[in-house]
Amino acid sequence: MIQATNLVEIMNIEDTTLRNQRILDEVQPLARRIMNSFLQKYSERDSYLLQLKIHTHEQTIKTTIADSKNPKYAEKKQHYGNKGFVELIDETLYESPLFILKLEFHLASREIRMTMNSDFYPFWVFSKRSQVHELERMVEELSDDLQIFTIEEKKNFIEKKDFTDTICQYVKNKRKPTIYFGSLLPLESTIEEEVIVDLLWDTYQKLTPVRSLLEKEGYEHSQSMLLMKSIQESVTPIQIELFSKSYSVKIEEDVRKVKTNEFKQLFYIYDQDQLITEGHIAYFTRDPHESIGIIINNRGYIYHRIRKLATKENYDWFIKKSFYHRGKYNENNENQIYQEQTLEQLKNHDFILNESNAFYVGTYEGHTHAFTEPMTTILQRLIRAAAIFADVRGFLTFPKGVQHLDQQPEEEDEIEIDVEEYTSSFDFTNILDLVEQSGFTFSLEIIRDFYLNLTSLDDKHFVILSGISGTGKTQLCRVFANAVYGLDYSEENPYLKIVPVRPDWMDATSLFGYYSSFEKRYMRTEFLEMLLQANEEKDKPHFIVLDEMNLARVEYYLSDYLSAVESRKPIQLHNMDDLKDVPKTIEIPHNFYVIGTINVDETTHNISDKVLDRSFVMTLSDVDFSSFWDSLEEKFKKTVHTEWELLLTIHKNLATYDLHFGYRTMNEMIRKLYKNGLLPEDLRMDSLVALDRVVAEKIIPKIRGDERIIDLLDTLANVFYQQFGEESQSYIHIERMREELERYGSTQFWR
Repeated sequence: MIQATNLVEIMNIEDTTLRNQRILDEVQPLARRIMNSFLQKYSERDSYLLQLKIHTHEQTIKTTIADSKNPKYAEKKQHYGNKGFVELIDETLYESPLFILKLEFHLASREIRMTMNSDFYPFWVFSKRSQVHELERMVEELSDDLQIFTIEEKKNFIEKKDFTDTICQYVKNKRKPTIYFGSLLPLESTIEEEVIVDLLWDTYQKLTPVRSLLEKEGYEHSQSMLLMKSIQESVTPIQIELFSKSYSVKIEEDVRKVKTNEFKQLFYIYDQDQLITEGHIAYFTRDPHESIGIIINNRGYIYHRIRKLATKENYDWFIKKSFYHRGKYNENNENQIYQEQTLEQLKNHDFILNESNAFYVGTYEGHTHAFTEPMTTILQRLIRAAAIFADVRGFLTFPKGVQHLDQQPEEEDEIEIDVEEYTSSFDFTNILDLVEQSGFTFSLEIIRDFYLNLTSLDDKHFVILSGISGTGKTQLCRVFANAVYGLDYSEENPYLKIVPVRPDWMDATSLFGYYSSFEKRYMRTEFLEMLLQANEEKDKPHFIVLDEMNLARVEYYLSDYLSAVESRKPIQLHNMDDLKDVPKTIEIPHNFYVIGTINVDETTHNISDKVLDRSFVMTLSDVDFSSFWDSLEEKFKKTVHTEWELLLTIHKNLATYDLHFGYRTMNEMIRKLYKNGLLPEDLRMDSLVALDRVVAEKIIPKIRGDERIIDLLDTLANVFYQQFGEESQSYIHIERMREELERYGSTQFWR
């Protein structure tokens, strides 16, 4: 007999540790006992139940208890601990677990939930026009006794008759909630455990239509993931021929997570030992289908869904390349020109084309789960084709040799063409998740402050990032802007422009351009191009980064922008009646975000109060090398693990005097040490010698000061003498600087 009152009163315990301990001691054993009784009673009727794995909430509760005792996590975890559950999971499909039945005592809601749940993607797949009939059949067969709901900010129930339309609306609004199906029982008075056991069985039977649909989609997803896995495991170097010249392609074994449902595997194209360019194979495990892409030099050239390959008995894989430039980028019919050039080069490179001018990649056999040709051949065709597309677009140029034109047999196949669209969202949770997955070490405090500074004012978005060189100011701008659009840090974002400021910027023409009477045209700038685009696409945020903005006097070249933002009056660009491509005036729209990065040294100017009053100023001088180390690839960690502690010691000493270095310097030092370790043993430097060199080349040149750094130089001299010896470059440089300080009262690395 379950006494509901005893369970519900657990939620009255404010202490997180005690509350979670009660759930662990009382609720979890109860849920386990009922689920075991269910399996014991009904598994003879349905043997499938014996194949399922039992998963519980216990380990999560134990982690919460441990974290609640840690001051670092206690505040964050104070609201954890409001439920206990046991669920049955089918893990027979690769990377496609099915959550068959869950018994949950949700104390906060005073409910007993008996549900089957799934992430949103299967329903997204079946909402497509070609498969929506299967979704509608599932709903029609579903018992009216079952509840359908989502849990976002609150529990939202979905009527059966509205289910398909609701899924389509979620897709339209880019929301992907978990969907729950099942029975809800009030947690009140007393309840017989046997009643819950029988209700579990009743719910399980009524969930059959949902289970059947999810099993079908799960099987197709697992087959696609197995195909993706076989592509990832093919890392044998390959040779490709481009424009009659041979190149080698090396593919890394590591497959890195970019963000949720997106991964990448780097590859490098070499001409003998010279790196020509790098790229990666992009793996999209859910979009909602499974897709792969070939990206070269941060630009995507091939994107294709692979589910048809994995789920057909035999599938001839053809891909058609299309171009979808819009507006001024297609004024002269560039799309058609690129299409014709691409077709010509594919023929020149002996690709097989079908009647739709799609090129042949390979044939996949469903019964063997493999291509009829080696995977290296498949990758060779994909990377080779992407390189050709890059050359046609002019983003990467390969040397041209003699080419032979051979007519190839044509084959027919259904082609899928995806048009890339950019959608933005300022949802902070999503932005934070993408930034954290980017591999950069920006803290929650920095991302949150940057987010608030950029978005708290509806009519003005101007932030200045200050700090020592190499702390990631420009990277923060890029990773944040890309996160707003759901992009990886390395992907090209047409709504972000980084403009290096020049010391000779003296007035507003440096940003807004000017009419040249000599050339009879308006001289447009990158800033103006982005501003014009922002006025055309006012539904999308546009980010402009003025990099090292105080190399020139900011109040000189930024005055028109500042005035226009304050007054909301347009800026006069010209007064030419016959000039059509640039308007006479232009406004600063609300979707225009300006970010400036500044360094403070002898080459820069101070920022005037006029500018400071109109901006938020953030300082990025602190570095978190602990997180930086955690994010490093294992190959670097293995090489520099002994040198790492010494570099941290040096950094700590420098930080006391605000002379420390940032992520860029640390990253470049580690890469040189790693590269040295790859040299033949008889040619490489000893690890300490190599460390001495990078310290002398990357750290010491930035040290300068007066008598206030005497103690710093003494400390560094002692460290370098003990670690490197008196003949080391680092020790010799520091000793010379100590002598100059004693003699002249100030010192620097440069003589």
